[in-house]
Amino acid sequence: MRVPIESSEAAEYARYQLCKLAAAATVDIRAAPGADDGSLWGSGFLIAPEWVLTCAHVFVHPDGWRRGTAPGELIGVVVGGRTVPGRVEYSMPSPDGTAARMGRDPEVRDETFAEAVMQVGPDLALVRLLPLRAEGVGTGAPGGEARYGLPYAALSGAQTGLQPGGQPGALPGARSGAQPVADRGHPARPPADSEPVWLGDRYDDFLDQAVLLSAHGRAAGSGEDVDAALLSAEFAGRNGQQILLGTPTPIRRGASGGPVLHLGRGEVVGVVKARYRSGTGGGTAVSLDELHALSPEHLLPGATGLGPEPYRELMRLHDAWHWHRHHGIDDERTSWTDLQRALGPARFGAWGALDRLSALWRLADLPAPRDPEVVERLVHQVLDIQGRPLGARRLRDWRDGHGLLHRHAAPERALRDMLLYLKLVAREAAAGIGAGEGVGSRTAVESLESWVAERAGELPPRQRQEIRAVRRAPVSVLVTFDKLPFLDPAAGSVPRYNWTVRRGYGKGEWEHVALDQSYAGGSFEEAEAQVLQALAPQLLGADAEAQTRVRLEVALPEERQAHPTYRWELPASGRATAARPPAGTVRPVVHRDAARAGPEPEPLWRDRWRRMSRAPRQRLVRAAPPGWGRGAGDGGVPVFCHALGDGSGRAAVVGQLLDEGTAVALWRAGGHRDEECGEECAAYHEELAALLADGAGTVVRDLPERLHEVRREALEAGRGCAADVILFYDDADDTIGAGG
Repeated sequence: MRVPIESSEAAEYARYQLCKLAAAATVDIRAAPGADDGSLWGSGFLIAPEWVLTCAHVFVHPDGWRRGTAPGELIGVVVGGRTVPGRVEYSMPSPDGTAARMGRDPEVRDETFAEAVMQVGPDLALVRLLPLRAEGVGTGAPGGEARYGLPYAALSGAQTGLQPGGQPGALPGARSGAQPVADRGHPARPPADSEPVWLGDRYDDFLDQAVLLSAHGRAAGSGEDVDAALLSAEFAGRNGQQILLGTPTPIRRGASGGPVLHLGRGEVVGVVKARYRSGTGGGTAVSLDELHALSPEHLLPGATGLGPEPYRELMRLHDAWHWHRHHGIDDERTSWTDLQRALGPARFGAWGALDRLSALWRLADLPAPRDPEVVERLVHQVLDIQGRPLGARRLRDWRDGHGLLHRHAAPERALRDMLLYLKLVAREAAAGIGAGEGVGSRTAVESLESWVAERAGELPPRQRQEIRAVRRAPVSVLVTFDKLPFLDPAAGSVPRYNWTVRRGYGKGEWEHVALDQSYAGGSFEEAEAQVLQALAPQLLGADAEAQTRVRLEVALPEERQAHPTYRWELPASGRATAARPPAGTVRPVVHRDAARAGPEPEPLWRDRWRRMSRAPRQRLVRAAPPGWGRGAGDGGVPVFCHALGDGSGRAAVVGQLLDEGTAVALWRAGGHRDEECGEECAAYHEELAALLADGAGTVVRDLPERLHEVRREALEAGRGCAADVILFYDDADDTIGAGG
């Protein structure tokens, strides 16, 4: 898809401003500050907080020997007119591989060196900018005072609070309480001068018009005009992943590693690699597509890197930074997104630059795809072209699917296709969230879903309904026992029950799949037997859809809360001779309150749940008369060793606790009936606290999965305190609603 160049005056001015932003992000790469070698090695450009992208061959001298890549060795990076230290952290290929492909002939001429460079692939490297230390290297800082030499404010932690791997932290000299750039509530204020470029995600489009940027000739403090670093270029073809470029004049020496800026889209699409040896103009660039291959194997010895998924983490830093840059507090500067919007009318239907920014920012917060094939599968589903290859490169992150849709989707369906893709991503991400991943991942999924729902309001009704019909994979199956509000005199006033089975999708979304709503109902035992017949296929079907064992939730009246539902024997498959292990050994099983059936949670219950679920860690609190665990505080989970139901006379205690909003509690199916606790009770509470990692950082939301693990071990062993523990877990953010 060729991208036309807007010819309006406003678009022309936007392109000029984009060139200025790209030029400000372009850096010189030289020897370390203070070194004798003052020659220019090549160029590079800022792509994320404290990260510079360049070419790997920049760190090989024309004579063939390595430079700047030994463990502990620093290089110099000229950013905004100041030379600061940097460290080469990733090289594609390795420095030894790069040097080997380029030869080591000391008599090599420049022309043959350029030819040797063409043999290096992918030919990319990542440099981390480092804070200037108290020694005053390159700063003239007074003794003992550490300063960051970057107008970029280091984006090396001083303002963003980001440490290697994207984790919050504080570097020397960072202000107290620094927040990470991805913290939605505290966006980092961008620096005044240099800032990252916008990296495009549509790598397969043709280049109609571009500019190459290099820092060559812009010596530190020279103040040279921006146009001196620009060279116009046109797309001349491809050689694999290398972009062939035509230029009116020869590409300057030292331009290797500089950005290729696409003027039609306002984004960087490649890295300048080499000029043609003829000297008549033109050269090659590395497509940003090659950056997908970045992996831990490219990390150099001694470098800290970006964690186990460096490409994903790098893109997360890039996307989060640009979102905060555009939405910065009290920031009146023009952003990349502002200028992309000013290039002219949206060229991709109703899906504009601001939509892309918002979508990529939200995608950056999601858990990584569980399956390397899932991204392409979702794109195929959106385009309805199952089985047709869409490209050779591997789609490693949700962001890549967005870029692939940019290439293949029709502009008139762009908004529908993008929103459908994002809704499908949210469903996949929700299904992949493990019990220990915390609230942040769930919040990110909910944020994406809410934004998609809002944007879908612009779609025609049929497409809007198509988006709405996509829901998450089930996370639970709920069984509800409803006690009928009358007694049958012929049955000796024995309570009668109806029941329902529903699939749960989170946030109070339920689907009825089986029920008994007969007028007369049945005894609890009769209702339970019917439930066990209907429950097994629903659990197995939900497991298959979710690709994991979903949680079994059982909503009971208060007098039945001590019933051991975790011992229900359910078939492990659809085979007639399938094993029937206890449910508690196969999946998490929790109890809920059948009487909490309103459309909205009661205030006491909602408040108790939210304070408990947001507590940084849970604490098990021994519950005994007369207080029964009241006043446990945030994160305090009452644990009962007394019998609380089934004729113990203490069912009223359960009712009182539920009336007071109790949301989470633990009790024994076979608790003791004596008022006073014996010695065995103390041992029981101590053992249970140890098994559930009490005080070790386990949060309340992890309790269902954690209890499942220890209960499975106890039931399989036939002993242990967890064998008869019931978890009451009534999520006020996922109400069961009326009509159970």
